[in-house]
Amino acid sequence: MELYNLINTYAERFIPIFIRVAVIISFIPFIGSRMTPRMVRAGLAVALTILLLPVVNVNTENLVKAIFEAFFIGAALGLIVRIIIGAVETAAQWMDLQMGLALAAVLNPLLGAQLGPLGLFYSLMTMALFFALDLHHYFIEGIVRSFDVTNIQYVGIFNSVLQLNSILFPLAFKIAAPVILVQVLIIISMGFLSRAFPQANIFFESFPLLILGGVFFAALSMPLALMVISRAFMNVKDAIMVFTR
Repeated sequence: MELYNLINTYAERFIPIFIRVAVIISFIPFIGSRMTPRMVRAGLAVALTILLLPVVNVNTENLVKAIFEAFFIGAALGLIVRIIIGAVETAAQWMDLQMGLALAAVLNPLLGAQLGPLGLFYSLMTMALFFALDLHHYFIEGIVRSFDVTNIQYVGIFNSVLQLNSILFPLAFKIAAPVILVQVLIIISMGFLSRAFPQANIFFESFPLLILGGVFFAALSMPLALMVISRAFMNVKDAIMVFTR
């Protein structure tokens, strides 16, 4: 009965808050994935909305504008973390292609996409790092702070998201560079060997070497990859604070 009275009291504010929370949750790794039941995602969105109802200010004079602002801010905050995850998955796919593991692509149930073995591993590692750094707490804080913004700068936020999108390929290259460099050196070496020993089938002999070398240097470069991803996530935290200041 108390829950019904709470929703009935804040009925006009419920929809804009719920839309903003639901959109942001749909972008959060694991929680917003396709494998998470819809009832769980909807229940979490409703729970957060009920918690925010008494503490946030929503302009309900123009309900259509409030709903549009909720969707825009939610999508902008959610896209920030998706850019980082996209960069990590792009780097992993580059490594899979160079190592010849793209043929062993499997379905990633979290995203509903085909990913190679390294792609799946890096995707799960990035999700674990996201929660280990407590970034989901910053998203909740960002939701609360976003309601204090009375004059939303649509052009500024849109340009900021585009600027963050420009770091996708440089970030992916930083993660994949050690493995790709080693793979290129191995391929060049195999090319010289094929010239020196034309009767040998160097092409088939290079496959195990490419896989072993790629896995070995991917393991060696893992601390570097973790450092790069962690710094990118810290920049995400700063971006959330900038968007909602």
